[in-house]
Amino acid sequence: MTSPDDAVSDHAGLAEQVHRELFRLTANLRRQEYDQFSTGELTLTQCSVLYHLTEIRRARVIDLAAREHVTTATMAKAVRRLQELGMVRRQRDLSDYRSSWIEITTKGVQTQQAAVAGLREAMVNELSAEEISALQTALGPLQRLSSGSGHQDLHRVEDAAT
Repeated sequence: MTSPDDAVSDHAGLAEQVHRELFRLTANLRRQEYDQFSTGELTLTQCSVLYHLTEIRRARVIDLAAREHVTTATMAKAVRRLQELGMVRRQRDLSDYRSSWIEITTKGVQTQQAAVAGLREAMVNELSAEEISALQTALGPLQRLSSGSGHQDLHRVEDAAT
């Protein structure tokens, strides 16, 4: 029978491998997909904003900041950069003139869709059907990990880099 300490030790190695590979994958995706559409590299926060706005179409800076676990000032800077690139636009909030909505533009949607197309092509060209199935199986646990609230140290690193 394995002790709880053995289980923690086994999971520590797995966690390190998952972290390393997800970090490499994320860096590779940023470099390959997003750089071809912008004059400079987009941060992880900016990429995440595009994904989120693709799903919901518009949000306030304060809500985007809360979702990404970064300061409002950091998010405002990220949104300004996306706006300069033509990927988002500001729309005055008619119910609160102190606030504005951030909306994704056609260029922002196209950038996000092109990134997904690039990954889809890489998956088809580089992975077997069994490996793609394994990714599908792993997606649920990865989504639970990515939505967890205990990862704020990771977001602080991104906050400092933005």
